[in-house]
Amino acid sequence: MVMEKVILAEEIKENNPEMLKKIKEILSDKKIEIEFVSHEYFKKLSSSGKAIVRTGECTPYANIILQSGVNFEGE
Repeated sequence: MVMEKVILAEEIKENNPEMLKKIKEILSDKKIEIEFVSHEYFKKLSSSGKAIVRTGECTPYANIILQSGVNFEGE
């Protein structure tokens, strides 16, 4: 799977900065765009997801959408 973009709720910045820091650390060596959207819009986007993973994470606004793409290397 090729990750093109990560989408987070804008509210994570104020309400869960430690989780945001961890996410940014994980993505720091990758060229992946982070997009911030309102929590309401995030919920709308998540309703069209192809797969959902429930981790048990319960800190505020820790949900993440991983937008995947296609790896065309080798063509």
